[in-house]
Amino acid sequence: MNKADDLVPYRFGEKSAQSLGMAGFRQAVFKPYEGLGHYTVPKELDEVVQWLTTRLGLEGSR
Repeated sequence: MNKADDLVPYRFGEKSAQSLGMAGFRQAVFKPYEGLGHYTVPKELDEVVQWLTTRLGLEGSR
């Protein structure tokens, strides 16, 4: 997998997720996206919305 981000080193993302887990955020997920760099794509945002909706118990609220 290409772990290239033109602004933030990949290991910072991994360490951030690890730190969140150690701070009690057990359901935090670090998920890299191939070829994304330092940008977002609709698939990524859809997954973030779904993750938040599930974690916050908002299913069926749309």
